[in-house]
Amino acid sequence: MYKKKLWTKNFIGITVISFLMFLVFYVLLTALPLYLVGTLHTGTDKVGLAVTLFFLAGIMVRPFVGQWVIIYSLKGILIYSAIGFFGATLLYPFITNIWALLILRIFHGITFGIISTIQSTICAEVIPSSRLGEGVSYFSMAMSLAMVFGPFIALNLANMNAYHAAFVICIIISAANIVLAMQIKIPTKEISIPPSGKAKFSFNDLFEKKAAPFALATFILACAYSGVSTYLALYAKELGLAKSASYFFIVYAVAILISRPFTGRWSDKFGTKVIVYPSLILFAVGMFLLSQAHTSAILLIAGAVIGLGYGSLTPLFQAQTINSVERHRVVTANSLFFNSMDGGMAMGSYAFGIVASGAGYSSIYGAGVMLIVVAGLQYFALTQKKIVEQASSI
Repeated sequence: MYKKKLWTKNFIGITVISFLMFLVFYVLLTALPLYLVGTLHTGTDKVGLAVTLFFLAGIMVRPFVGQWVIIYSLKGILIYSAIGFFGATLLYPFITNIWALLILRIFHGITFGIISTIQSTICAEVIPSSRLGEGVSYFSMAMSLAMVFGPFIALNLANMNAYHAAFVICIIISAANIVLAMQIKIPTKEISIPPSGKAKFSFNDLFEKKAAPFALATFILACAYSGVSTYLALYAKELGLAKSASYFFIVYAVAILISRPFTGRWSDKFGTKVIVYPSLILFAVGMFLLSQAHTSAILLIAGAVIGLGYGSLTPLFQAQTINSVERHRVVTANSLFFNSMDGGMAMGSYAFGIVASGAGYSSIYGAGVMLIVVAGLQYFALTQKKIVEQASSI
């Protein structure tokens, strides 16, 4: 059977844009906690607040993106959001106090919320529907690789106390994204426009009922992973393993590169459940190992196992979220998916900051194991309900 081409110029272009955007995101996410504690001398609670405000700003703006798509072009929104993202990144070297930084994080979160939603929607438009699982899997690999190289860059520069160099790198990358955004060609798509010709905001633009169960599982898993993305650098420093922390993410990346080409194809061929349950188990095992890490070897093994687990789960849930809705609702579904991820990261970062202040960083990862178990039970209940519904409809 003939397979429609996946690796088109547009698919490659939007994937590179995603990688660069998330690279900036993860450099800052990793460097800022160390910068706040070491340079601005703030407490752990302020670290969590800086992360939470960023994500909340993105969550608040995303529901409006679906309405903007009706009025404006996808490419136009992509370009202007890339410019806004660059403008926010440009200000970091000039911030000298925590309150100015918190305001900047809100502005940056707004631009992140727009560009992350719109580039995923464009991706769904350029991927052949018959290869959606495979395409989303490769597209999500860009985010996963950025999740690796961003912290690696940030941690190595932080070890040299070169925070301003990290900010300059982010500025250059953000500028490159504007140029790339201008090169993308997006296929014309039909959008249902209201009879009045004006977009009206409604609750349906914020919430997609069919995708909600997948969004809930995504939210819980993101809560669990927020302990890794936000506090691993501080945890490793406490253990005396600061240098090993950067290699944690390299091992994580290798695990993703090994598994990702197979997981998307297998989910399209055999069904998503075949991949989800083993991935949940691996994610939980990796978090447990991380909570017990006292040597570099255990830390790196945990990175590999978490890469195989959580690294596989993210694209699977995104593909299921997209597949659960009609084509014209993809923007809303993508908005809900990313809001679920960001909401989980925001709540997890803030809550784990409080937990770490009282019980230590290792307790974060023990709590993460429990969250993964909850997500697994919720996913099991969801799939069982679908089986019952399908049986009753026959």
